[in-house]
Amino acid sequence: MSDAGFNDDFLEKELFGADSDDMDGASMDVDEIMGMNDSVAGPPGIRTRIDNTDLLDGSTKKDTAEDQKDILAQSREPKSSRPLPKLDIEMDSPPGELTILKYPSRSPAKVADPYKECAFYDVVPTMALINAYQIHAVSATSNMRWIFTGGEDGYIRKWDFNSTVNGKQLLTQGQRHPYVDSVTKAGIMASYWDHSDLVEGGVEMLSPIYSLDVHSQALWLVSGMKSGHIGLWTVRHDEGRRITLLTKHKKPVSVLKITPDEFGLVSGSWDRAVLYWDLNCGKIARGFAGHTSQISSIEFQPKEAPMQIAARKNESDKESSTNEDSKENNIGDDNGLVPFDFSTTSPVLMTTSIDGQCLLWDVRAPKTLPHHFNTPLKTPPWATSACWSVDGKRIYIGRRNNTVDEYEFGMGSQPVNTLRLPMNSGPITAVAALANGKSLICASTDNVRMWNLDHQPDKRGAIPFQIIPGHHGGMVSNVLVDEASQYMVTTSGSRGWEGTSNNVFLGYEINPFSQ
Repeated sequence: MSDAGFNDDFLEKELFGADSDDMDGASMDVDEIMGMNDSVAGPPGIRTRIDNTDLLDGSTKKDTAEDQKDILAQSREPKSSRPLPKLDIEMDSPPGELTILKYPSRSPAKVADPYKECAFYDVVPTMALINAYQIHAVSATSNMRWIFTGGEDGYIRKWDFNSTVNGKQLLTQGQRHPYVDSVTKAGIMASYWDHSDLVEGGVEMLSPIYSLDVHSQALWLVSGMKSGHIGLWTVRHDEGRRITLLTKHKKPVSVLKITPDEFGLVSGSWDRAVLYWDLNCGKIARGFAGHTSQISSIEFQPKEAPMQIAARKNESDKESSTNEDSKENNIGDDNGLVPFDFSTTSPVLMTTSIDGQCLLWDVRAPKTLPHHFNTPLKTPPWATSACWSVDGKRIYIGRRNNTVDEYEFGMGSQPVNTLRLPMNSGPITAVAALANGKSLICASTDNVRMWNLDHQPDKRGAIPFQIIPGHHGGMVSNVLVDEASQYMVTTSGSRGWEGTSNNVFLGYEINPFSQ
């Protein structure tokens, strides 16, 4: 589906089901779905609308002519000078603590790693994990021992990935029929449990799972619910018991990301809020106010970039000089906020939203403005997935118009490169970087592709990507690659947004090639 032929009426039908009784003959503009107007999209078949006093800044929708002039003038200002929207979330008092101490220490490799030094990969689908419903979220332990999925049916499933890779159970001939010939191994589900939510009146009801993240050793996991609650569940001991509910969001929780030290949690929701939770006490330590649409992805920078490591040597000098420059040049706004500092040694958080925004946050500096990455001209508002490169120097954002924009960390706000897929590939719904730094997984409606980032655009006759078989005709909700880039899993689902699902859940084996 090319962007030129993208039908807004078709998108409305896919999102809300035009033939459903819930529609009652009403219609909704696509811009409202993307969060550009005063509506927030709800789950499929359900329409939720913000009332006159439910805007982020507390104002009403009934703007006067003077208000409209102010809005027009504000839109012409540089993004760095615009005031940030306020979070419509009641903050905890006293707040929790930002507990990121350091990134997990990793022992240096004693021998050369062929997966990191290879020129390209051969990605082969070999496993099919049979599932009858859409999968909106997937997460795995650090060694890919266990994989957890959640979707529309309201059950969290735990898969034994080691036994699946080893082929302890094979697909029957009938099960193999929908897949390519290389898919022979059947997924082994170890257990599952109800994803129950406590609604008004103290009633327990099953809730779709819109997001998941699990502890690196599978001690516990967190899940995002339709009501805006976040469930904390035990996994290793007394499996499936809900420990607590974190209740601040007002709409479905679309993204969850455990902090690198695993003492905190960052959540993003359809209510446009990004919250940092202190898991030691269950309170909010910080809110990130800047997005104007539903949050689609959250990622911490994998590790410190070289410029950040060098900054440690003269951290005090740079800090003093930055403060002096801010005073002399009058940098910042009326609240004392200063621009994002790329030489920071604090963890960097990336967040994206459906309207195409991508922001970088200095986690430990609440008085710092987020860094905005600009959307290229003639690019439709769309960003359902984004990822860092393995070295933390680049960012890749999947767009609606069959493109992936590449940004350089610390090199301004404009994209340094744009990867253009075929016009009929459809919107990019998931991206993931591989360990060699030269390959990028791009999932779209028609296929999953592995892009060669070293491809020269002026080299005629060369194909810049390789098609990975397995998915076709369904929205890919997640692409999960292990740290060593030895295995990959892909799931099909709409995540409650646009598109249809063919309920395909595949596992891939990745082989490195040096030439």
